Amino acid sequence: MLSRRQLLKTGVAGAALLGLARLAYGPITPDSLYAVPAQARFKVLDAESRTALAAIARVMLKGALPRDEAEYETALYQAVLGCDTAIAGLPMGVQAEVKELLALLNSRVTRRWVVGVGASWETASDEDIAHFLNRWRYSSFLLLRSGYQALHQIVFAAWYGNPQAWVGIGYDGPPKFMEGYWNA
Repeated sequence: MLSRRQLLKTGVAGAALLGLARLAYGPITPDSLYAVPAQARFKVLDAESRTALAAIARVMLKGALPRDEAEYETALYQAVLGCDTAIAGLPMGVQAEVKELLALLNSRVTRRWVVGVGASWETASDEDIAHFLNRWRYSSFLLLRSGYQALHQIVFAAWYGNPQAWVGIGYDGPPKFMEGYWNA
């Protein structure tokens, strides 16, 4: 059970951490390995957030993504596009919190010292990203565990909400009803 004192300490620590992340966040425009086609229209995610989510998704979805290189890149792009759609569907307050989390992940300072990934998201190894995810998942800090859960839920909702993923798990899709069934 979380005491009032622990809740207040966590809130203050989280606010300070997010404030530091916002101060340290600068205009970073990396040449992304996961470049987004020009015709794609993302509603919420900027280039840095798409790059971070692509790196995180490639680790979280390891084994679920296709093995063929061309299909892999398409599937990873679809997962990031799905993340954008999932985030855009959240209430505005929750969207703001997710954007703050992504700002924390994208800041050079907080990516190194809070996230534990020293390299840019484009060059970070799968092992470094997996280590970060496990640290946050099992952290004694509620704020970090909440950050992991948010990333996990967004990535998995984006991937398994995509019909392309259904083949790999043997799901035929939602049931199809006979035409006129409801009119009978």
